[in-house]
Amino acid sequence: MSYGKKEGVLYFGIPSGSLNEQVLRLLAKSGRPLKAGRQYELQGPYDKDVVFRVLDRKEMPQKVADGIVDCGITGKDYIFEADREQEVEVLGDFIFSKYTNQPSRLVLASRPELGIEKPEDCQGRIIATELPNLTKRRMAELYGIEDIKILHSEGKTEAKVNMGECDAFTDITETGATLKANGNNIVAELFTSNPQLIANRDAVKDIAKFEKMEDIRMCIDAVLQAEREPVYMVFMDVPTAVLSEVEKMLPSVISPTVSPVVDETWRSVAAVIRESQLNILAPKLLRLGVDGIVPIPAPKVFTQDMVKANRF
Repeated sequence: MSYGKKEGVLYFGIPSGSLNEQVLRLLAKSGRPLKAGRQYELQGPYDKDVVFRVLDRKEMPQKVADGIVDCGITGKDYIFEADREQEVEVLGDFIFSKYTNQPSRLVLASRPELGIEKPEDCQGRIIATELPNLTKRRMAELYGIEDIKILHSEGKTEAKVNMGECDAFTDITETGATLKANGNNIVAELFTSNPQLIANRDAVKDIAKFEKMEDIRMCIDAVLQAEREPVYMVFMDVPTAVLSEVEKMLPSVISPTVSPVVDETWRSVAAVIRESQLNILAPKLLRLGVDGIVPIPAPKVFTQDMVKANRF
């Protein structure tokens, strides 16, 4: 089936729900701004060879596996929940979330008064969860527990313990602070998740589509790397006498750019430096006689290590 797709166009799945805003933000910063609205198909102003389809994040793995979209972004937890990890190809791992730059965790939690202190205490008891398949899989794989009853929840899962509907629950959390603040104990960590770019196995055999997927992945990677730690293009005036020593100190993607100036006793040097490195290096450089250290923020940096080996 064509699923309403045009030839020569890449169909890219954007998740609805909690990931939607972040994905749209990253696409905009990586050169593919989209005007959000009520439409389920979106197209940016600069690349007419890509159509973005807004899909339920839980259904994304199935939609990608079926070819309704050629690729899409969704949580790793939803891929495993749908049992589609063997049917799609992971092209990229992205670490972004609501509050931190850490992967999210599927945790098993309960109220202290219910006496569940370890996963084995859940044997024969009721667990409420929005991810029933993943919860059952991980309880069996990690702890050999198969005798549990699942209460499928579509939200407000934590409240079901308070109302006596279940003995424990699973929840996706980044820090666990909210769960603990509401009087719950985290019993175990069942799964670590992060957004992934997944692709249809037939679509990646199309060279043009695969390269377009990789273009988008690399641009998002560059944005996320810059957000994790600011990067600067740093310009400085270096005395010729200490140039070799300064060059050894500079952690650049490639060798620093060294340019002559009118005064032969000086050189102009430019290098790409991360903020943490710059804060350590700047005082040392000044003591060597380096002058005029000017850092200019770089929105993103593209490097060869972002390029994966060509599969064709």
